[in-house]
Amino acid sequence: MDEQRQRIEPPPVPPAPPRPVEVPSARAAVPAMAPPAGVGAALDDERRFRSWMWVATSLLAVMLVSVSVPLAAGLYEVHLLAAFATSLALAGALPLAVRWPWAGAALATAGVVAFALASAGSEGAPWPWPVTTIVSQGALLVVLGLMRPWWLGLAAWLAAVVATMPFAFVDAGAAGNLVIAAAVTALALAVTLLVAQRRLIGAELFRARADTASEQQRRLLVEERNRIARELHDVVAHGLSIIHVQATSAPYRVDGLSDAAKAEFGEIAASARTAMTEMRQLLGVLRSADAAAETAPQPGLGELRALAASVERAGVPVTLELGDALPASGVAATSAYRIVQEALSNVVRHAPGAATHVSVEALASDLIVSVENEAATDAPGPDAQGGGHGLIGIGERAALLGGHAEYGERPGGGYRVLATLPLGSNGGTT
Repeated sequence: MDEQRQRIEPPPVPPAPPRPVEVPSARAAVPAMAPPAGVGAALDDERRFRSWMWVATSLLAVMLVSVSVPLAAGLYEVHLLAAFATSLALAGALPLAVRWPWAGAALATAGVVAFALASAGSEGAPWPWPVTTIVSQGALLVVLGLMRPWWLGLAAWLAAVVATMPFAFVDAGAAGNLVIAAAVTALALAVTLLVAQRRLIGAELFRARADTASEQQRRLLVEERNRIARELHDVVAHGLSIIHVQATSAPYRVDGLSDAAKAEFGEIAASARTAMTEMRQLLGVLRSADAAAETAPQPGLGELRALAASVERAGVPVTLELGDALPASGVAATSAYRIVQEALSNVVRHAPGAATHVSVEALASDLIVSVENEAATDAPGPDAQGGGHGLIGIGERAALLGGHAEYGERPGGGYRVLATLPLGSNGGTT
């Protein structure tokens, strides 16, 4: 009777699959796309430049006031209050133009005209543009040319010249003074605009390079995510296929199954088929035109010895240390293989001939992957310049599994890559 009961009882229900790895969202998995470091430096340089302009124009304004007031009152016989007012207008326009360019240009033009009116009739001195006025107006055009669009400086120059042009018809000497002042200030504006244009071109080139670098990094992250998604599809699809085959063949392999057990196995098979179909539809967009070459089974930890042997043939001595009870397949095993593969490729490129130690072990519920190399014994190859994208992919793989990766130079020389991968999605062990 016991044998009969044991014969007709359904087979033991297979153990529940391990808790799936919680895959972080795209925002959490992908490292934040912070602006390149150079962009922040450029903004800091711009703020420093503006601050220095404030300081420089303020100091120059103080010096102009200290010189122009006694010059206007003594040489041009301008009333002391008028001398102070016109000198403050001409000098104060400089720091004012740093923040409010239109106000600075208007105040400077008013100061030029006011001084010309207040000093009319003076003899033996340049009029209506004394030296201090030429200096202050030239400094104003330098500020506007460096910090504002070119047409604003040109407008300020034209306004001052046109406003004082009527004085050329009053005094014959005023015409020559006006021509000299217009030429000197125009030269200052022209030189400043050339410098500003070169500075603008450099800034535009820098921004273009920063945008290109940011876009390149974003593209590499997307490509790495697509590759990981394809590998994830292959690994999970393999497990679903096994479940489907086992559930479909169970009624034929096991005798005496009840109708309820057969129906349950049928539902399991149908769920596996649906899951595989939906996965193919979801990840089909990730298959590029050349994806036909990616039909081979995804590598796992069992292929690490062959990988180490191929790297040794490239001139890098590799010691491989594999722990006990390592997963034979699964997402973590595939990711661990890819991480070791990328780390060894970096050693070949950047530290040829360096002794390298690869360690893979399972601790608690995590898979610990470590790749350490000594200092290079040979000069890096020509393809060692730049790079760093493989390290981005290593961090991306670890993050997608809910783990993390660290990499950096070792204190005694060489380099180290350390990744921690959760084992929640792996099946059997080696």
